[in-house]
Formats: sequence, structure tokens, C-alpha cells
Amino acid sequence: MAKGKDFYGKEVTAIIEEACREFGVSQEELDIEVLETGSAGIFGLCKKKAHIRVQKKKEEADSRKKSARQKPVQEEQVESEKEDVSSAAKTKKDDVKVQGKDEQAASVEEEQGKGKEPDKKVAKEQKRKPAAPEPVEPPSEEVLAQIQQDVIKVLELMGYPSQVALSVEDSTLHCHLTGEHEEALIGSDGRTLDSLQYLLRKMMSRRLPDRMMLALDAGDFRQRRTEELKERALQLAKEVKENGKTQAIPALNPAERRVVHMILQEDKSIRSRSVGEGLFKKVLIYKPGKGQKSPSRKRKGRQGGRSSEN
Repeated sequence: MAKGKDFYGKEVTAIIEEACREFGVSQEELDIEVLETGSAGIFGLCKKKAHIRVQKKKEEADSRKKSARQKPVQEEQVESEKEDVSSAAKTKKDDVKVQGKDEQAASVEEEQGKGKEPDKKVAKEQKRKPAAPEPVEPPSEEVLAQIQQDVIKVLELMGYPSQVALSVEDSTLHCHLTGEHEEALIGSDGRTLDSLQYLLRKMMSRRLPDRMMLALDAGDFRQRRTEELKERALQLAKEVKENGKTQAIPALNPAERRVVHMILQEDKSIRSRSVGEGLFKKVLIYKPGKGQKSPSRKRKGRQGGRSSEN
């Protein structure tokens, strides 16, 4: 399992649970690499399946290898004891020779084990370490100028002419909008900006290099939104720990859901997971053991429940 096993499905959370069942371990005992978060697209178009790569963590694999190595050693010790009992009638000189040979063999075996173990660990670390992605070649100045003019034209056709500034950072083309129409372009909770970003990504995909993503921002909305989500997630987590009731943040895009999960991942007393279909999903914040079964119980009979999970 040095390369891991791939799982596909509609949601990352669902295929993580599937991986846990197949490996027979909890999520904490797996190394999970999310290769694609998945998307239902817009109007049912451009659907993408979620894709993860999973393998068991190094500590568990090492412990199993260690126990596998210890078992033959224990069997050799039992056999050695049997030989000592059966050879009790032999002379003291023979016993000394046998013991000397056993000690020498054990010493050689130990030295061989010490010599091989670091090599195994180094080889395993080298296999597990993901190869560094090749740098993405940035678009030419001519291509950037064409993209800038296209975005300006789209905004004018929408009736919201704005200034457009482009910058390339790593594998992302940042497109920053400024002007008097910022609030209209952002929309409620950034929905208009997210939709416009989706359309521009589709329009510019042929002009951008492979693995380069377009990120759209208006004013300082993305930064403000990130800080607001962090504060809200921490406040809801505090409420969950105080009263045990599951809380939810609705209608978040993949990047926003990632912000919530990252800010809460160090707190082991609570959990967070995404639920729903499509691009925008809500994030549940709950105590361990309470976020998985309560929705199904509500559907089967109880009508009360927690309003935060609706």
C-alpha cells in the first residue's frame, strides 16, 4: 500500500467512511490525500466525482512489521530452550560451544537487523513522500492581456464596469475587481462572486495552462469572509461544547468549507463535516458520536430534533 488506494464518490466524507470500512480502522489511523473535492456543477453540467487516495499510517504499519519480526525471534528462543533441555546430559564443554554458537548467531542476527532497519525506514519514507509537483509555466503577457480584456467586457455587459487587475502566484491566476460596483458583484454572502468566478473559469480554461486555477475577488471580500468564517466557526464550536447541540453553517463553497475544517481540526473534542449536494454545502459542527446518526433518527420518526441540522 505504498502508493495508497483510490476511492471515488459524490462526497469526500462519504468515501472517507467507505475507506475506513474497507481498511477496518478509524479515520485517525489513515493517511488521506484529497485529490478532488467533487462538484455537481451548475445546472447539472460539468459534474466531477470526489477522489481521495488512502493508505494506513506509518506507525501502524511499523508496529505490524515489528510484531512480524518479533514472532520468529520468539520461536527461535523456544526452540533454543528445547535444545538446552534435550542436551542437558552433554558435557560442559559441549554446552559452552553450543551457547557460544547461539550467542554468535544472535549477535550476527542482531547486527543484520540493525543494518537493515534504517534502510527499510528510509525506503518507506521515500515511497510515502509525494513527489513535488512540477511548476506551472505562467501565461504569457499577451494571454494575460486577452484575459483581462475578456473579463472587462463581461463586466460591462453585466452593467457593472470595473477595474481588473491580474497577478500570477504559484498555480493560481488572481483576478481582482475594484470600483463602485463591488457590492453588487459580491452579492449575498459572495454568491454572485462565486457564480461569476465559476463562469470565468470555464471561459478561460482553454487559455490557461493545465493545473492553473482562476481565483476571483472583489475589493477585500475574500479576506473579510475568511476572518468572519473563522470567528463564526470558533463561536459555534464553543456553543457545541457547552450544550452538546449540533450547529451548522449553511451554503459554503469548497474553499469556505476548507477554512472551517482547518480552523477546527486541532480541537479533538468536536468534529466538523460537510453535508448536502452541489457546489454549496453546509458544514455541521458537533460532538463526536452525535453528528452521524441524528439526521436519520429525525427522518424515521422524531419531528423535534435540532433545528441547526436542517
